[in-house]
Amino acid sequence: MNRSPVRQTATRHEKPRSPSIARGFLLAVALLAALPGLRADDSTTAPTSSRSYHQQSVYSSKQGVNRQYSPEDRVRYQLWNYTWKPDPNRPITRVEVRIGEQKVYVYQGDDVAGVSPTTTGKPGHATPPGHYTILVKDIDHKSNLYGVFLDANGYIIDGNAEVGEKPPPGAVYDSADMPYYMRIREDGVGMHAGYLPGYPASHGCIRLPHAFAELLFSNVSLGTPVDVVP
Repeated sequence: MNRSPVRQTATRHEKPRSPSIARGFLLAVALLAALPGLRADDSTTAPTSSRSYHQQSVYSSKQGVNRQYSPEDRVRYQLWNYTWKPDPNRPITRVEVRIGEQKVYVYQGDDVAGVSPTTTGKPGHATPPGHYTILVKDIDHKSNLYGVFLDANGYIIDGNAEVGEKPPPGAVYDSADMPYYMRIREDGVGMHAGYLPGYPASHGCIRLPHAFAELLFSNVSLGTPVDVVP
């Protein structure tokens, strides 16, 4: 059966899409396809070739816990300035933690590839000086000694809890997050992303700004030397 004249006319005279609209649509699709690869620190991130050293050694031990962060918590991990300018064709050869300066220096041979502030161990939990190597890499590690108490909504109500300590009524214990963890000692001391108050405050670990910890984690290997000096 033939279509009615009205439908034929409407179909025959349908207005074609504007070329500019089509071009805009294709551009939007291209941008959406690129989004998963965009990162806030792309301007300081080494090319993919320089991040190939660690792939075989990364694993995750994070447990499924509902953890919420306040806007202040999210901001304070990103406030510190740092330098990251490695040669993408050379590996990271050494990391040096200077306790007195509260800084971390990353080397490629004799060249400084990165510098960042850090927070080392507080009195009673001092970070031990010495010559170490990276033993373990865990991208979203959780502490087996220290943690926090969370309320029913997942927000921190006590940030200085220890494993085995009884939580307040209605609260739960959650092991401390140690993202981009790089262990350098058998007792658990390592480098990881964390809160930097501007002075030694950790339980012995070497805290780094989150973005810098991610860059370092992605560019070191198991066995990379780490020197901790006074």
